[in-house]
This record gives sequence, structure tokens and C-alpha cells, in this order.
Amino acid sequence: MTNYYVTYTLADSEARDAYFREVCEKGIIEKSRAEEGCIRYNYYYPADSDNTMFLWEQWESRDAQKKHTEQPHFADLGELKAKYNVGVEILVEDQVIGG
Repeated sequence: MTNYYVTYTLADSEARDAYFREVCEKGIIEKSRAEEGCIRYNYYYPADSDNTMFLWEQWESRDAQKKHTEQPHFADLGELKAKYNVGVEILVEDQVIGG
């Protein structure tokens, strides 16, 4: 299982809220959650920041997440990031369960 911890930074809370609203309107969250291998795809707002947002993606494997990056809704997400000039920081963590 692989976790992707994505921190988005935007100009201000208005830009952050508008960006998230468009992500929802385009159905990106639902489409991502419906993909094979997706375990978790959840957005969060940090309590101590007005211009950041956090996405926790959890996938069965790196390959499953790679297939996610090849989907049309992932391209839509990229267009929204460019539109809102979103800064992105990604931390990747692999977990091995069992053995």
C-alpha cells in the first residue's frame, strides 16, 4: 500500500475554496475514488492555515496510482492547478503489510 500526502498552497482562502469547488464540480474526487486500487482519496483543510489544503491518497500500489495519473480527470486536475497557480508538495510513503 502506498500513501501520497499532498499539500496544496494557494494565494488565499478564496482561491483555495474556488479551486476545491471546481474539483468537486468536475467530479474528480468521485472518479478517483472509483478507480481500481484506490483505497482513500480525501481532502482536508488545516485548522491553522487559510491558503493550504491537504489531500491524502492511498493506493494499493504505486502502479495503481500511476494509472490514476493517466486518467482524463487527472488532466482536469492539472488544468485547475494551473488556473489557480497551485503550489504542490508531495510526500510518498510505502507500507508493507504482512510478509
